[in-house]
Amino acid sequence: MGSKYKKGRIFGRGLGRHRRFKRVKHLGRPVYEIKRQRNQRKHILKLKIRKINKQFNNKSLFRNKEVYTTFSTGCDLKLKIRKVKNNLPIAKGYRVMNLDCLQAHISDITLHACLCAGAINLAKEGKAPIKLETEVRSLGLATVMLAKCMGCLQKFKLETSPKVPGSKRYDINVRAVWGSMVTGNGPAHLNEFLATLNSPGLSQPSFSAIETDIGNWWHSVLDKEMMIAGQEERRLAIERKDFHEEIPAITVIADGGWSKRTHKHSYNAAGGVAIIIGKETKKLLHIGVRNKYCYICNKNDSTPHTCFKNWDQDSQSMEGDIILEGFREAEKKHGLRYMRLVGDGDSSVFARIREEVPGWGRSVSKEECANHLCKCYRSNLEKLVTDNPLYKGKHHLTKNTRVRLVSALRCAIRVRSRDLKDKKTDKFNAIRKLKHDVKNSVHHVFGNHSQCSDFCRAKNQPLQTSNEDNTPLQISTKTSDSGIADEEQLIDQQIDYWSEGASISAQEQARFGTTIAYSNVEQHIIKDVTNLLCRIAEKSDRLINNSTTNLAESWMHIRTKFDGGKVHNLCNRGSWHARCYGGALRMNLGPQWSCKVWESSIGTEPGHLFRKLYARHEQTLANSIKHKSKPNIQQVRWKKKMSCLKTSTSKKARKAYGPEAIDVTDDVSSDNLEKLKHDYLNLHIHLSELQRLNITNLTILQSQSGLWHTERKKRITASDFGSIVKRNPSLLTAKFIRTILYSTFTGNYHTRKGILEEETTIEEYKLKKAEESENVCVERSGLVIHPTQTFLAGSPDGLVSTSKGESGLIEIKNLLHSKPINLWEASENKNFCLINLNGKLQLKENHIYYYQCHGLINIYNRDWIDFVVRTLNPHQLFIQRIYRNIDFWENTMLPKLEAFYHKVLLPELASPREGKSPGIREPGIWYTPPLQSKQPRRKRSKSSTVNARSKKRVSESSSSSDSDIVDTELQRPAPLRNRRTRLRPTKFLGRSIKHEWIIDEFDN
Repeated sequence: MGSKYKKGRIFGRGLGRHRRFKRVKHLGRPVYEIKRQRNQRKHILKLKIRKINKQFNNKSLFRNKEVYTTFSTGCDLKLKIRKVKNNLPIAKGYRVMNLDCLQAHISDITLHACLCAGAINLAKEGKAPIKLETEVRSLGLATVMLAKCMGCLQKFKLETSPKVPGSKRYDINVRAVWGSMVTGNGPAHLNEFLATLNSPGLSQPSFSAIETDIGNWWHSVLDKEMMIAGQEERRLAIERKDFHEEIPAITVIADGGWSKRTHKHSYNAAGGVAIIIGKETKKLLHIGVRNKYCYICNKNDSTPHTCFKNWDQDSQSMEGDIILEGFREAEKKHGLRYMRLVGDGDSSVFARIREEVPGWGRSVSKEECANHLCKCYRSNLEKLVTDNPLYKGKHHLTKNTRVRLVSALRCAIRVRSRDLKDKKTDKFNAIRKLKHDVKNSVHHVFGNHSQCSDFCRAKNQPLQTSNEDNTPLQISTKTSDSGIADEEQLIDQQIDYWSEGASISAQEQARFGTTIAYSNVEQHIIKDVTNLLCRIAEKSDRLINNSTTNLAESWMHIRTKFDGGKVHNLCNRGSWHARCYGGALRMNLGPQWSCKVWESSIGTEPGHLFRKLYARHEQTLANSIKHKSKPNIQQVRWKKKMSCLKTSTSKKARKAYGPEAIDVTDDVSSDNLEKLKHDYLNLHIHLSELQRLNITNLTILQSQSGLWHTERKKRITASDFGSIVKRNPSLLTAKFIRTILYSTFTGNYHTRKGILEEETTIEEYKLKKAEESENVCVERSGLVIHPTQTFLAGSPDGLVSTSKGESGLIEIKNLLHSKPINLWEASENKNFCLINLNGKLQLKENHIYYYQCHGLINIYNRDWIDFVVRTLNPHQLFIQRIYRNIDFWENTMLPKLEAFYHKVLLPELASPREGKSPGIREPGIWYTPPLQSKQPRRKRSKSSTVNARSKKRVSESSSSSDSDIVDTELQRPAPLRNRRTRLRPTKFLGRSIKHEWIIDEFDN
């Protein structure tokens, strides 16, 4: 028996499946629910409606109804309940209209208007005979509109789109979903676009249903295309007589991917895909898609449906399972055996094939992807530098050196593969040579060519001396890890190594060595890199063919266009499967795949504009390939990339974003800072005599030695003495500390030219001394650390010993001038180091070079230093001998240097604050000159006091300090002053001024 319940309507919700609302009081028009009730299974279903809301006598009114629900009984009786529709609004906005449909509707309406008398009379009166009355139905982008003849009231149905042959789908809806899939979009993107156009959209269920149909069509076409590709691979294998147990054997490339980005830590994607590509045809032979989720199955009351869930294990195993499936089906599906597999080595696919493919699985061989292996090698080098910050710096693992190490490895693989291909050697010897080249590449890059094979071209190359201007000038800029200029030049020379089809001449450049001195390289760096290379050398037999997985990587990029760049979750239903099949068709059929698949699956003409777009895509791709094949295009592109890299990898940019971004970090406490300072001094500064001597011997090459740069940053060197001693202790020090510790200056033309001319200047210095009857010998010196004040160090340009048994130092300054100017003219510039005193040139006593010379004398404990200035335009040589001044060193320089190091520099060395907020510590006034103790006054007679006062007046003008002069002006009237000066207004008149001394108790 039926029963009725009155139910409330919720705004914005329709009837049907949304009718499960709680029962409320009468709100608006009542809706009646029919409940079927059956006591026993054999009883006939009885339906009863207690109340009929309205009587429908008018037939025209009856037409404006739709079937709400239908109930069937055991007999032929059928009961239909209809609800009256509201008045439909007049259609507004934009609609997509098929021109053929429009032409057909216009023809029908025009014929009727020509024959209808009422329509003709209305036209004569100037009224519209045909009126668009309403939009009957909206089926996605397709609509059915109603037009009415105002003369005879006849109505016409207007459909905006035809239907797909053999399907209930409208053509416009299928095209809209098709276009959304190939562009990586979904229903939300499509509906938002259409809503902006004020057009009706497509519901989510309709979009999903059409997407499933398209996926089935694509899968059907793809199966046929893969079979054709398999037959082509089989034909080529037979032609080259490549068989395994009388079955054609081929080489395949395999790789897999996931539906979301893993970022190398979260391997939990719901979907996965893997492919097998024939190496000869470059087309897919197998594709498998895995899905771990189905949202209908996940519902509590799931209904019978087509389920796309086909995986319930971990996501990492998807790739191996799919490729293993392809190997098992190879012989049955294509009549082939995949005997050689090219893979990237990041999964257990090869091991599973050897174990689980029956029969011929044990005979499958693996070829390693050379590009992927070099990429992993570079990642390991970057990890070495990250884990060991001391590996940075010149002659260590700089960015320049890391690129050269990887380039040497990649070039070795290509050279040995080319030798094997050209039949210059057999496979056994090619593998042996490759293994040796891989292990020896680290020694080759760091300049040790004693074990190099014929791969190396630097072994027989003449050593470049420092007198040459070209190469050393370029090399000398490589003094820091941020040498972007050197990296530009390096990548410009070696960029062809990273793309297929690179020129042989460009590859040969990696076979030359560098100017790095092998003796200056830390041996533990070579040991760590050698460990990495040994693991690579074990795979030499897999690398000898120089195979890559570029085809598989290319397909993965194509697929990301279909799935929206791995941004959207497409694994709820069949969308993930369909889009993977679309990417496979794009690779097998080429740029115009969409038109071909539409015609074969739908059976209708794609359309002129459809074909025109994909033809334009194909032409654009061909033009792009032709453009990139030009010799200079890659170089131009990489120069542009490196110029952008220079900006994006600058120190300022790294501090704005990334791991080096400035962060607010609390400073350590005073006690902890003192402990860190003490530990730093004991570990790095307080060295034994043997350790200091060892550093001096290992840093003979000075700027070309990595140890020289490392030890200098721990101390104050003589080149900075002048800047520190002359500095006002009350000024801020953060910027100055950055200049000393974190400077990125790697030299310029003047500094490089000066270093190159040092040897020539020394020879001219010897000749000049010989003319003065003084034979001298100059020896190179490394970094010398002060024996007691070990936080001070210096490295002069040479140690001088004379024939008389004297010993001293030499400091050379090679000057370059763009204009012809001699030293006398240059001395007129206040910034120049020399000054003209009574017709004689001398080094200024307030110049930083003066402090540098005195610092070197006292660090080396020598009696004198020869300061040499040489210029070439015109050629002049200036020599001044500066003698040791112990009082100047101990009372003026050393106290200030010691205060600066312990209060300013050491805290930053022990606990760095650079790159952290609020930044480097400011010590305040870091040096206060010691106060001179006053002698107690003795009692004097009046006469002696008067005489002293008179003497004081006489001597005040010549011996008073600035402060004394100010006090004298206050006590005496201005006219009584002995010297002629401009009168100054008296300040602070009538005020008492208190002077307070600030004494630093910690300054000993």
